[in-house]
Amino acid sequence: MTTLGELRRHADDRLLAGDAHGALHAYCAMVQLQPANLDARLRVADALLALGDVQRAAVVYTALSRYAANSGYPLRALVALKVLSALEPQLEVLLRGVAELYALGSPKLGRGVRLAPGDPLAEVPASLDLTKQIPLEQLAPHAEKVASDLSGAQYPDKLPPIPLFSELTAESFGAVLGALKLKRVRPGEPIISEGEPGQSFFVLARGEVKVTKQLAHGGAAELATLHEGSIFGEMALVSAAPRSATVTAVGDADLLEFDREALMAASREVGTLAAALDKFTRERLLSNLISTCPLFTPLDRKQRLDLVRRFTAHDVAGGVVILREGEPGRGLFVLLAGEADVSKVDGQDKVLLATLKPGDVFGEMSMLNEENANATVAAVRQSTVLFLPKEVFMRLVQAFPEIRDYVGQLSDDRLMDTRLLLEAGHDEEAFEDIDVSVLL
Repeated sequence: MTTLGELRRHADDRLLAGDAHGALHAYCAMVQLQPANLDARLRVADALLALGDVQRAAVVYTALSRYAANSGYPLRALVALKVLSALEPQLEVLLRGVAELYALGSPKLGRGVRLAPGDPLAEVPASLDLTKQIPLEQLAPHAEKVASDLSGAQYPDKLPPIPLFSELTAESFGAVLGALKLKRVRPGEPIISEGEPGQSFFVLARGEVKVTKQLAHGGAAELATLHEGSIFGEMALVSAAPRSATVTAVGDADLLEFDREALMAASREVGTLAAALDKFTRERLLSNLISTCPLFTPLDRKQRLDLVRRFTAHDVAGGVVILREGEPGRGLFVLLAGEADVSKVDGQDKVLLATLKPGDVFGEMSMLNEENANATVAAVRQSTVLFLPKEVFMRLVQAFPEIRDYVGQLSDDRLMDTRLLLEAGHDEEAFEDIDVSVLL
């Protein structure tokens, strides 16, 4: 091996294969070569713990948590602290220190530069010999000393806020941290599966995961690869909808899991977290939607962020009509959570055109064409709808003719889709090829 990246892979392979002794040697060498490498310090503690040396592992976890929290890597600190609290529950009090640093109002939060953990392409000295077996009674105390040494640590003046959680007060933040669980997964291990009930959401503290979704005709499509700091599965706290995708670990990964039942145990804090989570979820969904939907392509980043803040959220029970056929358009709707049926009266029959899913948009056609809605949208079950008033949307149209042009070009195609669908009746194949998300 010639680079730090190769040394890391060698160490990981040893640890996953059950050779904690060999892994400890390699991780210890990594810390000596790159003292700011938090992962290497964490893995020294993991290897010591795997070897049964709980006391030395605890010393390294404690030092790592202090180093990571003050360096702007709070998620790594939380991983170490949750392992520590599992070993000794009384140590859970250390979580308060992270809460005070990163909670709402902390004087340490701001725009800062975190120190880089080290270049994985840096060369390893030729003198490093991992084939030499160092007796454990010598290696273990040396590894503890190296991985817990903070004498050369440098900390930034300001710490970056944690998305979602830095909107909580220190008291709320501390209670929520106490309720979270640490989930450590191996390469290829599924974390959540599409279609299963959602009972928790996750923050990716370390590693990578991939998001995939089943295709209608078989197989799966890879939607994204998520990295440290990513939040996923959050719809579980704002909706009872089943998981919409599968998330699988790419390599070994550490995740912080926020379980619904555990959060309910911190009952006084649930409302605070739910409000912050709802705001986070709504803004992320809208930001993604506005960034990718051709309707909003003419807007620059600042205009898109401003538009996100103008939407309001509304919870509707199953069976409630959100938009009724024949009534004037009131604004633009986005389905945040739940499901909604799109139907149209055809003579004496009521024809189901589609079932909308989270992220689908409706309502803009009736406004732009200055016509009444040509279909009814009703919630199938408890759902959350985001609404942008007509006057705000129309100002967008006036300021950006490209938006009107785009929808105008779609109009004839969408109307034709509706006519074909009505003629096809309940022919399932016709449903598969028709997009009615912007018909209304």
